[in-house]
Amino acid sequence: MPDSKYCLRALLVLLCLAALGTQFSRGESSKVPTSWWPDPSTGLMWAGSSPGSKMNWKEANEYCSALQLGGYPGWRLPTLDEVKSAIYAREVVLNNGDTAYYWDFKGGISVGSSTWTSTLDGDQKAWGFESDYPLSGMAGFFSINLSGRWMGLMIYSALCTRSMEAGLLQIAKDAQASGPVPDLVTLKASVPLAKARFAYQAGRFQESLTESKNALLIKPDLAYAYWGIGVSYGGLGQWDLAITNFETALKIDKNYGQAKDSLKWAKEGQKAAKNGKSPKAQSPQWN
Repeated sequence: MPDSKYCLRALLVLLCLAALGTQFSRGESSKVPTSWWPDPSTGLMWAGSSPGSKMNWKEANEYCSALQLGGYPGWRLPTLDEVKSAIYAREVVLNNGDTAYYWDFKGGISVGSSTWTSTLDGDQKAWGFESDYPLSGMAGFFSINLSGRWMGLMIYSALCTRSMEAGLLQIAKDAQASGPVPDLVTLKASVPLAKARFAYQAGRFQESLTESKNALLIKPDLAYAYWGIGVSYGGLGQWDLAITNFETALKIDKNYGQAKDSLKWAKEGQKAAKNGKSPKAQSPQWN
């Protein structure tokens, strides 16, 4: 007959493993993303579960199927090939000065370091993706045994995708959003802002000013539009108006780092103009 202390010790281990399994697989899987990125090159829109979400493959499938983001249903786990279309090689300078390359997702998609795909590799295996793995051929993609004894402790998160309808796809092509958007209205406002960006890059500041203001007609509280107005006024040498719009952008988003830097640039430009000099600082880049 087994020793009672041994049985108690084994029971405690099992209880701990069960608790860990719940923590890792379900602990933060209820976190829902607040934004999505439309990729006009593939016709897909993307959303990642909140960083820190932990779920197994079955839960990741269920998570995407239940997602209702931006008023859009029909989300699902991406295939392996779809994930490959959404990643790029990110350059990282190491502490020793060497350069390494890591996979990262386009469009500023924020997910955990490990994500699931829907692609199965034989019975009871699915492909996963490790974005923290150094770039080397197929490195980063791994076939995971779904029936393994430690499956409940896997800390993979969900990356969800869906195909865009024709109308939405056209808006995405016109907007060329470089990052996730919280709603369709913001995406629509990105269309005149894309025109403003091209005009600003060409030195057509009056045109970039007009298009940035057009974005505010679509979404009045868009900090990015106020920043666009600010840099356009700065390009025209109207520093007081540039400062006002950068300050407005910061009232909407106090953590808007680009607006903070541009406000400093505008104040320096204003000071230089009062002294009859040209601004020393380079104009902000609008990329």
